[in-house]
Amino acid sequence: MSLLMAALHLKFTIINFNFMKIENIELYYLSMPEILDEADGSQDALIVKVEAGGFIGWGECEASPLTSIANFICPKSHSAAQPIKDTILGSDLNNINDVKKIIHNVKQNSLMIAQTPHTFSGIEVAILDLLGKKNQTSIYDLIGYKKSNPKIAYASVLFGNSPDETLNIAKEMKEKKFRAVKFGWQNFGLNLKNDKDHLIAAREGLGKDLMLMVDVGAIWGNNIEMALSRSKIFEDANITWLEEPFYSDAFYEYSELAKLTSLPLAGGESCHSIESAKNMIKFGKVKFIQIDAGIAGGILAGKEIAEYAESNNIKYVNHTFTSHLQLSSSIQAFTGLVKSNLAEYPMQLKSLAWDITENHIIMNNDGLINIPSDVGHGMIINENALKDYKVDVEIMINNKKVF
Repeated sequence: MSLLMAALHLKFTIINFNFMKIENIELYYLSMPEILDEADGSQDALIVKVEAGGFIGWGECEASPLTSIANFICPKSHSAAQPIKDTILGSDLNNINDVKKIIHNVKQNSLMIAQTPHTFSGIEVAILDLLGKKNQTSIYDLIGYKKSNPKIAYASVLFGNSPDETLNIAKEMKEKKFRAVKFGWQNFGLNLKNDKDHLIAAREGLGKDLMLMVDVGAIWGNNIEMALSRSKIFEDANITWLEEPFYSDAFYEYSELAKLTSLPLAGGESCHSIESAKNMIKFGKVKFIQIDAGIAGGILAGKEIAEYAESNNIKYVNHTFTSHLQLSSSIQAFTGLVKSNLAEYPMQLKSLAWDITENHIIMNNDGLINIPSDVGHGMIINENALKDYKVDVEIMINNKKVF
């Protein structure tokens, strides 16, 4: 072969290699054998596999799996209520601009289906993972961060069934070298005396120097008085923040509580869009905005929210109570930022969530974690777990199998 012919062949090969379209998307519904009636999102999962140009990307939706599967394959109702798969399959995927086009098109075409952000979030993570592998770079580099900064991991746990159990959990987290611990849910917020006893136990177990956060899971709905009645016990426990005192769209109630007390408020895990999170910051007056890459639209949505938060002197925090795939994905959105230095680190995962990945993000002796610097999100999928926890689902429409 002549040098000219070899050069032409090489040029053709490079152009062909760089031009990709999304060829296939697969959804894996995973579940523990029994789903318990407890505030634990690690009991089931929806894992996404995206294929394009010989590469594979993986993501996870923070969602009701079957609901998102329906969102992915549902028949078109009208122009703004279309199945997500029809928009994404066959789309160009060669750079970040192509990803942004996909984001725009999905929002326009599936705008009227409420589940869309949940479903698409995991797909977007998988798309970015694939693009990172194609470019041989990390997602955080792909989206514009030059380096990944370590974050202070806070142990995310549920309150115990009794104050004594809460005390023991707090002591255990302190022994594990955590610098911060968040307790949540488990009916906290229903009885003032019981709440006080749990807070006293948590603070006793942690000692005076560790950060203590409290997540009440929107238990007070929009009742400001219920939150105000606990302001003293929160102050006595010296909490770093009170999380989700009200519904995620109760911006007025958030702002009133912020005005009437000195409690730093956190919220945002239920925000399904960039706009919703910005409203939580602007009108809800939170001091910490907590966003899940598997809910709010993906990593790029998280990054935009994170940068908006810091520009308004608000700290951005990831929300994660599922797998380390989701942990890495959610931290990617703000890993390049310095002021936003706290990261949720789930400590009571079911085996399903732990088994999804072969590798894990491990906290060091200084209480810090960092995401892998490998290509994509750096997490290796355990494909055996996809088989071991698989839920068999078959969906028929007019006697035709659509899933």
